[in-house]
Amino acid sequence: MYYYIRLLKNTPLEAVIQEPFKMVFTITTDLTEKFYESPCKLRCQTVVRTPSTAPGATADDTIMTVMPQGLSQGYSLDYDPKIGYCSVDLRMAPCMTIYDECQIVLSLDPAPYTTNGGKTLIAPPEYEILPAWSLPIHLKPAPLNFSKKTKHRKVNKKYLIDTRQDLVERYFKLPPHLTGVHGPGRSLLVREDANEGFMARHIWDSGVFMTKYLMLADSWLSKYMKETKQQEQGKESKVLEASMADMSVSDSTSATAPSIPARPKRVCLELGAGTGLVGIAVAAAFPELTVLSTDLDEALALMQQNVDANKALLPTNNMQVGFLDWAEKDRQVEPVEILLLADVVYNDLSHEFLLQTVLDYSDERTKVLLGYKFRHEAEQQFFERAKHHFEIEIVHEQDTMQLFVLTRKPASSSA
Repeated sequence: MYYYIRLLKNTPLEAVIQEPFKMVFTITTDLTEKFYESPCKLRCQTVVRTPSTAPGATADDTIMTVMPQGLSQGYSLDYDPKIGYCSVDLRMAPCMTIYDECQIVLSLDPAPYTTNGGKTLIAPPEYEILPAWSLPIHLKPAPLNFSKKTKHRKVNKKYLIDTRQDLVERYFKLPPHLTGVHGPGRSLLVREDANEGFMARHIWDSGVFMTKYLMLADSWLSKYMKETKQQEQGKESKVLEASMADMSVSDSTSATAPSIPARPKRVCLELGAGTGLVGIAVAAAFPELTVLSTDLDEALALMQQNVDANKALLPTNNMQVGFLDWAEKDRQVEPVEILLLADVVYNDLSHEFLLQTVLDYSDERTKVLLGYKFRHEAEQQFFERAKHHFEIEIVHEQDTMQLFVLTRKPASSSA
C-alpha cells in the first residue's frame, strides 16, 4: 500500500521572483478514498535542471540540483490529518533569478525519523509516501522597482499567471543493474493528474508495486526472460549444428553459410495501462520485448506524453501506445507472449469483457502478469471466472498487493 502527496491547487505555469503563489496539498491513497492518518513534516524544495557535461551525454541528459534556498520562507511544511490538507503561500527566492525554470518537489522530510545514538526518534511511516513533482515553472524576474519596502504588497496580476497545472510528476529510481545499462542517476518519470481527475490518468498502487518489482534483477519476469533466452539460444545452436551436419564436403567450401531462422517478435501487451507506468518499466528493463500499452481515448494523450518523457530509457523505441476497448466483439488477433494487467479488476461490471480480451490475446504459451490490490469482495468474481481457463500462481506479495501469473490451461481441460 502506498500514499501519494496530491496537489489540490497546483503550481502556476509562470511565477515572478518574490511574488507569492498558493499551493494546496494533501496525502491520500491511490483512489483518494482515505487520508494519511498521522501528522508528519514535508520538505518543499526547488529543483533546477542543467545540461549534463558528462562524456557521451546527449541533449536530453540533464543534472537535477536541489536549491536549498530556492524558497524565501524555507522548506518545512506540516501535514495535519485533522484538517486533511495544507495551504501554503510560496515565494521564489532572489537566488532563483539566474534560472529560466524550476520544479517544486514535495516529499516526506526524513529528519524526524533519523537516529540518535542508534535509536529512532520517531517511528517512520508504515507505508511509503510518494513525492510529488510539479511540472516546470517558468521564472520571471521581479519588477525593477521591487524593494524590501514593497515586498508585502498585494500580488501584481500582471506578473503572475495563476493558471493551475493539471499534472504532477512521479520519479522511480532504476535498480542498480539497470543503471549500468542506462547510466547512473537515471529515473523513470511518469506524469499523472494532480488531484482526482480521471481515474485512468492516475497512478494506482498495483502499478507502483509491479513497476518496482518487475525491474529487479531477481523478479519473476527477469528470470523468465533469462530462461527463454537460453532456450532460444539452445534451439539456434541445434539448428546450426544440424545445418552443418547436412552440408557435404563440397558444400562446405561454398560461400553460402547455413542460415538461422529469424527470431519472432516478442510482444508484450498491457491492458488498461492508464499512465503507462508498468509498460514503460518493462520496456526499459527488457528491450528485447516490443511493448504495446493500451487504454481508452481519455488516457492515451498522457500515456504518450509519458513514453516520450522516457525516451532516454527506450533507445530501441520498443514501446507504442494504442486504443483498445475490452467490449469490442469478434476480435481477430494473434496471441502475445506477455500480458500486463495492473489494478484492472476493481470494476466487476467489466469482468466479462476483460476476461474475454485476455483470452483473445493469449494461448498456452502466453504469460499473464496480473497485479492486484484487494479493494472489495466483488473482485473475487474475476478470479473465479479465470480459474476455468487459467492456472493461477502467486509469485510476489507486499502488504495487500499480489502479483499473479496466469497460464492458459489446455483447451480440453478448460472447455
